[in-house]
Amino acid sequence: MNKPKVSFMIAAMLLLAGVSSCASDAPKPADHESNQQVKQAETSSSNNVYASIPSDEIQHAITEAEFIWDAKDPYYGYNRVPVVARVHIDSIDGGRAFSTISDQYVFPQTIGKMTVRDVYKGDVKPGDQVNYSRVGGTVTFDEYWSSLNQQQRDKILHLNNGQRPTAKKYIQKKVLDDVDIEAGKEYVVFLSPQSSKDGKLHEYSITGYQFGLREVKGSGAETTVLNNETKTWESLDSLVKLP
Repeated sequence: MNKPKVSFMIAAMLLLAGVSSCASDAPKPADHESNQQVKQAETSSSNNVYASIPSDEIQHAITEAEFIWDAKDPYYGYNRVPVVARVHIDSIDGGRAFSTISDQYVFPQTIGKMTVRDVYKGDVKPGDQVNYSRVGGTVTFDEYWSSLNQQQRDKILHLNNGQRPTAKKYIQKKVLDDVDIEAGKEYVVFLSPQSSKDGKLHEYSITGYQFGLREVKGSGAETTVLNNETKTWESLDSLVKLP
C-alpha cells in the first residue's frame, strides 16, 4: 500500500506528534488539573480508567486525518523519531483535552504510564517507567466542548438543531483506521519526548497512529510485531533496525 491518505476534517491540523491544539483560540480553563483527564472512579482498582466508564455513556466519533506514511520504506517511522522502544503499557490513566505539557487544548488524548522493555533507538533505558500520551481518547463532553472554538461549536449546534448534545456524558474521539492502546499489552512504539515550558513535566508522545503502535510478542529472534493494516505478524526487523 502506497502512502495511505485520508482527509482531515477538523479546523486545526492534527500533528503526527499529537500535541496540536484542537482549538488554539478557545478560552483556557480555570483549573487545568481538574479538566485534563477522565478521573478514575474511587471504587475502581483497574489499571485502565476507561474500563470504569459505562459503555452506554460514551459517544463515539471518528475524525479523518490527513498524513503521509511511506509504506515502501519499512523504516520510514523509525528514521523520523528520536526514540523507538518495546514497552509494556502499565496503565491507562485517562483522557485529556487540555495538555499541561503544551499548555493548550488538544485533540483528545489518552495518557498513562509505560515501562521500557527494550530500546532500539534513543536515550531511554530498559526498566524506565515513563509517562506517555497518544492521540485519541475519551473525555467528558464538557471537557471536549471547552476545547472547541466558537466556529466548531456553531457547526455542532447547527447539526443538532441549535442544541448542545447532551445524550452522552463522555465522548471518545479517535482517528480513522487507528487502533486503541490497551493496558497490559506490549508494543513497539515510535516516541517523541515532550516537556513543559518550565521543564517540570515530561512525557513521551506515541506518534504515527496505527503505524507507530505495534503490538509485539515473543523474544530474541522469535520477536514479531503486528501489522495493523494487514492484521498479520511480521518480523521485528521489518519495523526497526537491528544490530
